[in-house]
Amino acid sequence: MGSTADEETLNAVAAAASEACDPIDDKRGTVEYRKQVAGVLAKRAVVIAIERAEQRNGTN
Repeated sequence: MGSTADEETLNAVAAAASEACDPIDDKRGTVEYRKQVAGVLAKRAVVIAIERAEQRNGTN
């Protein structure tokens, strides 16, 4: 909160999500892969939330 949604901030969100998760390692994916995916999904979630907020506020 209080930050702009620039690439640096989005990358920080992705890195924080990757570090915060504690995935398992199995035949469907390695720990490294799952951590990377967690970061990607967190970044996408922020972008979608911003888009929805802009639509709601009419600032798009």
